[in-house]
Amino acid sequence: MKKLLIASDLFAPSIGGTETVTDAMATNLPKVGYETTVVAPSVAHKATPYSERSPHGYTIERLRSFSPRLQKNLRFGKLPYKQLVQYLDQVGKPDIIHANNLFPLSRAAMKYARKNNVPLVIGSHLMPESITFGLSWFKGLQRGLNRFGWRYIARAYNGADMVMSPTKTGIRYLKRNGLQVPARAISNGIDLSVNKPMHTDKQALRQKLNISGDLVLMYAGRLGVEKRIDVIITAFAREYTTFNATLILLGDGNARKQLRRQVKKLGIEKNVIFTGYVTESERKREYLAASDGFVIASPVELQSLVTMEAMAAGLPVLAVRAGALPELCQNEVNGFTFSDGNTNQLADRMFKLLSSEKLRERFSRASLEIISHHDIRDTWKQYDEMYTEVLAKYKK
Repeated sequence: MKKLLIASDLFAPSIGGTETVTDAMATNLPKVGYETTVVAPSVAHKATPYSERSPHGYTIERLRSFSPRLQKNLRFGKLPYKQLVQYLDQVGKPDIIHANNLFPLSRAAMKYARKNNVPLVIGSHLMPESITFGLSWFKGLQRGLNRFGWRYIARAYNGADMVMSPTKTGIRYLKRNGLQVPARAISNGIDLSVNKPMHTDKQALRQKLNISGDLVLMYAGRLGVEKRIDVIITAFAREYTTFNATLILLGDGNARKQLRRQVKKLGIEKNVIFTGYVTESERKREYLAASDGFVIASPVELQSLVTMEAMAAGLPVLAVRAGALPELCQNEVNGFTFSDGNTNQLADRMFKLLSSEKLRERFSRASLEIISHHDIRDTWKQYDEMYTEVLAKYKK
């Protein structure tokens, strides 16, 4: 088997899209011939490098880290290069390195690859807009920083042998800002043998989950400020009485208290359910099966795994027309799109969706058709093809 080292500062116990993708890579790539090791930050209170075994069977090498105190369990590598060199001197040089971001630990892996003649692939899973979102009141400054961020990323990625992004949108952003090395879009994918419609009594399922109301909309994911869940709540507050509707917010994050205050201020506590972080995938699937539509307002998605899971459950989608979400939510095909931050437009889209059962059924069928092209088994085949191409070029 070829030895693959995956480097990512964003990794469990931190929660997010890149963390999920990195774990899925390490879990599944052995199926197509790669012995995988993940190099990640140590968890809190662990001061020295140490190895552990993932429940999914791969090795995790934890390096010293620090916390930026931005969100729970988020940590970055602390002076990681020397630690990485010492580790690889012990276990041997990998055949290929895959870095999943540009934070300190990943930069150390990139440096090691260049100095030791190891093929390097970089995964692009993060938009600068997700970092600069807090500057939304200062539009000029925010736009300038976003432009700088994309140019900086593209310039750094030019040190790789190959760059991949889960969407064509991500590749387009990079090329527009100066990316010159080969690049390809490979969907993160989801397991469609597990993520699929649950053929069950919806009313009985709602009773089991303590969900009241005639119609149900759902958001799933991190409750972060940049996810713009406040837009969803505001729009929902304008339409819920018409349909006796319920909004489920599945997840947790640093905006939870703020969102609860917003719900209380709008007087819709009885119609909004905060589930907290749901660890059991089966329970998450039950919430999806109990819903009539999925809604996401985050403008900073390069690909949304939770939206893909909702589509695999057969849900129509309401999604902001930003980032890469329009690749998944195709307007008037499997749902409706709306302008970033436009609560009136989203409320109108909610009304249209909830008004028509026939429309929901048509959108549901379209969601299942679109998501059928994102099976995770195809993802690993495409990763193998990409790595094989990079390794072949290196030998030449």
